[in-house]
Amino acid sequence: MAEPIPLTPQITEKLYEHGGLGREALQAGDVKAAEAHFLAAWHCIPEPRLQHDFAGSMAVALTEFYRDNGPIEKALPWLALAREAYGPEINPHTEFLAATVYYEAGGLDEAFALFDGLYKQYKRRPFEGEKPEYLSFYLDRAGAKH
Repeated sequence: MAEPIPLTPQITEKLYEHGGLGREALQAGDVKAAEAHFLAAWHCIPEPRLQHDFAGSMAVALTEFYRDNGPIEKALPWLALAREAYGPEINPHTEFLAATVYYEAGGLDEAFALFDGLYKQYKRRPFEGEKPEYLSFYLDRAGAKH
């Protein structure tokens, strides 16, 4: 994977501004305003976006935003961008994110398959600091002891 193209200080400042305003709006319960600011931050990045610095982490953040605040269907295209940004090899972080998106969307078979691969490779480590229900779901379905 090539080194990301750095953003200019002006673009970085604007990106941080929108990100901060988005977080403030979200903390205030204004999901619509938060979404608008987060998308404005994304659009600060010039094309081709995924080749620039911050694009991968922003795609992950937008995936998490839609996973947590809905509508969940909006998380899927951002998840695809996150996987592309951190690919082409499989990335454990984005695969765990994918599992959580599928879980929250009700795609339990897909979620289990991803959680299973990660658990078999890393045990409980990917689940640390995440919602306990993800690990419980995996262990229950796998028939493992908690």
